[in-house]
Amino acid sequence: MVLGVLGPLVLAACAGSKEAPRPCPAVSGVTGAQYLVRFDQSGQDLTDVLFEAEVKEMALRCEYDDNMLEADMRVSIEAVRGPADLERQASFNYFVAIATRDRKILAREEFRLEIPFPGNRTRVALIEEISHRIPLRAGQDGTDFIVYVGLALTSKELRYNLENR
Repeated sequence: MVLGVLGPLVLAACAGSKEAPRPCPAVSGVTGAQYLVRFDQSGQDLTDVLFEAEVKEMALRCEYDDNMLEADMRVSIEAVRGPADLERQASFNYFVAIATRDRKILAREEFRLEIPFPGNRTRVALIEEISHRIPLRAGQDGTDFIVYVGLALTSKELRYNLENR
């Protein structure tokens, strides 16, 4: 009878002593920079589209090592071939930026993508994996940071997105 009462208490004590996982930074897409329509030089008609690209999903997994947050990110990007594309390839950059909660950018890096459209494929999705190391000061954790992801757009492409999406 005593074992029946003590057993759950011992299990509860063990469960309570396990440390909760420390948080990852928030991940956010940049407004207007999640989507790209790249046109050829002739205009902005549907027949002038070289390709479209879109950031579909972003996920972050974190581990802490002393005063360092190690973040592994997966970014899913999809490209669709347009009617003006003769090279069967979408070439563009995307970026990842690490910022404080008050949106002060601490680091920003661009990554080049060359997405081929093999055979008769007109839609290709891929997953990019990126690792970041964020130094932490005393008392800081993942909640003190935001990770932004977006496609690197020209001012004309950004204006097109903001006016048409």
